Amino acid sequence: MKKKKISKLFAGILVSALLAACGSSAAETPDPQAAVSGAGKEVFQYIAQQLVGTIDPAQIKDETEVIAAINLYDPLFYPDVENSSMSPVPFVAESYKVDDTAKIYTITIRDGIKFQSGNQLTAEDVAYTMERMIAINKGNAWLWSDVLEKVEATDEKTVEFTLNNPYAPFISTLTQLFIIDSQLLKDNQAEGEFGDQGDFGMAYIAENSAGSGPYKLVNWDRQSFLEFEAFEDYWRGWKEGQLKKVKMLTITEESTVKTLLVSGEADMIHQWLSVSAYEELKGQSGVVVEEDPSAKLQYFPMNMQKAPTDDKNVRKAIALAIDYTTALEDILGNSAAAAGAVPVIVPGASKAVLPVSQDLEAAKAALAKSGYAGQPIKVSFMYLGDTAQQRQFAQLFAANLAEIGIEVEQTPVNWAQVAEAAVSPETTANITVISDSLKYPHVDSHTYGIYHSSAKGSYRTMSWFSDPVVDEILVNARKAATEEEQMALYEESQNLVTAEYPAIYMANPTHYIAYGDHVEGYEFVGLMGYDVAFYSLSVK
Repeated sequence: MKKKKISKLFAGILVSALLAACGSSAAETPDPQAAVSGAGKEVFQYIAQQLVGTIDPAQIKDETEVIAAINLYDPLFYPDVENSSMSPVPFVAESYKVDDTAKIYTITIRDGIKFQSGNQLTAEDVAYTMERMIAINKGNAWLWSDVLEKVEATDEKTVEFTLNNPYAPFISTLTQLFIIDSQLLKDNQAEGEFGDQGDFGMAYIAENSAGSGPYKLVNWDRQSFLEFEAFEDYWRGWKEGQLKKVKMLTITEESTVKTLLVSGEADMIHQWLSVSAYEELKGQSGVVVEEDPSAKLQYFPMNMQKAPTDDKNVRKAIALAIDYTTALEDILGNSAAAAGAVPVIVPGASKAVLPVSQDLEAAKAALAKSGYAGQPIKVSFMYLGDTAQQRQFAQLFAANLAEIGIEVEQTPVNWAQVAEAAVSPETTANITVISDSLKYPHVDSHTYGIYHSSAKGSYRTMSWFSDPVVDEILVNARKAATEEEQMALYEESQNLVTAEYPAIYMANPTHYIAYGDHVEGYEFVGLMGYDVAFYSLSVK
């Protein structure tokens, strides 16, 4: 077992911000004849928990999609992994400067980067990528759609972003801008809704990669796996032992995942097994289990636009009825209690928001004050049925809420169904189990990214929270010119949000990952998906 400290993890995030101003479906068990890795084997096998829904950088949203993206594409900025920090540093970018208004960012693009097509990466590709993102308006477009006035390639090496207001986390958000080969997409665009841009290459990129990343997509079975092969002309070069062929399989059965790792058929497995599974793996010869304090959030958004959780007192009663001690110790294990929406280790987490603890009498009193007092109360509870940990949560909630007279209707689903349910309050359950990670290294990710009205419609926002006062505070926080102003506004937003009980904030879980002891180079990053960068790994 290996543990790492987080003393540097968030170092530089606020400084960077100010300088800048900051689907789970069942899948088949792999073919036993498939090549496997281990020392001297040809194909490195990584086991993921959920299927990859899209590899289009303009549409990616969840963890496995980001994992695919960081291996197929290069982002403009990258977390400072070399210094064990999330702070963004130039990657495709070589350098940048910000004007005195904090609204114009001039970014110089690195020389010598080729796309997998052979085309040279230029500033025009960066501008095209952002324009395409805003036009398609899916995935992470919300990061920029309300703040970007224009983007322009002023020459082959220089791209200029003009914002309508100062935007504190702008550079941090560019870790989510994966640069696309504009010429390749233009050569393959079909008719579509985007005028001269046709379909913006959406049909082509739905099946093919168009990046400059370290790996090319060579095969994709949408119900089972993706296969990657090294891009030999990758601009960062290759060293002996780095992974040249990778198979990313989706397997949801926990016992199968453990067996594949212990037997050596799998080389690395995902972070979503039960804590007991990782504890079991610690005792297995040839297996390394990593544990890292994380910026993850285990929470349970409550649908504020569906009865009976449209009533604040019902939501409060539910939050007070849950046995957090059992959840933290027996289900999650070795995890910090959450204090609101922002993980406690993230700079800007409100110190006024405290963890909630079980108080059944207070829960009953809140329920008695609700508009549903004296009526039978039932809530729907949506969770991933093929995930052991989430099944345990469903059982815990059912038992705890029964103690205050609330019936729980358990709805086991797969990840694709969660994503589909998230698009409207009508299809969203009263309570949903969500485990979330920082999308970019800034407190804005878990404030604006979850509770601003413009962010609605994703799995992160299934509480359907909407408050114009909070919206205004969050917009002003993004514009603030000093760290003190920024943090005061972000903290104020957290205080207002949590007072409405939009979710049960359970934990900031320990991040687990396990791999064979022949694997070297793993580095915990903490940003969603970035921990599984195959280029950083090698086998001995």
